[in-house]
Amino acid sequence: MCPRKNTLKPVPFIDVNIIGITTTMPDYKLAWNINTKLNINLVKRKDIVPEGLNGEFAYAYYLYDEGENSNVYNLVSINDKGALWLKLPVKTDYLLIIRNSIHSEKLTDILKTIRKTEQLVHAFLIEQQRIKGIDPLLEQIELHEMELMKNINKRLSRK
Repeated sequence: MCPRKNTLKPVPFIDVNIIGITTTMPDYKLAWNINTKLNINLVKRKDIVPEGLNGEFAYAYYLYDEGENSNVYNLVSINDKGALWLKLPVKTDYLLIIRNSIHSEKLTDILKTIRKTEQLVHAFLIEQQRIKGIDPLLEQIELHEMELMKNINKRLSRK
């Protein structure tokens, strides 16, 4: 009898909704449109340079935090000069990641509102469990955000 193999099954990110966006707009223009339509304030932060790509590519990163017990929004480019950070079944240029619980009606409204943006080709909800490689991408984004917050706290503590 063959012994059982122990396999690790990572727990998927809970309370994370991801909207895939395909557009011809540059990141700053898309962020401005999302800010205007959703009445949020996505702010450009340091680009993400994923591990394993030797710094060849940098992906735009925007952050908006509504505060404690509210949603955190990230707009992340996954296409830099034609190099895809993550391959999805549908051509996708950006991910709008919404963390913390959100009502399905509000998520539907956000998706409908984003779809009304000019120069937007497609916006769709991504099912995480069907996309291989989405969890490592989300981990790198979260680590990038934590690193940014750590640097901000260091600067504030010096004053």
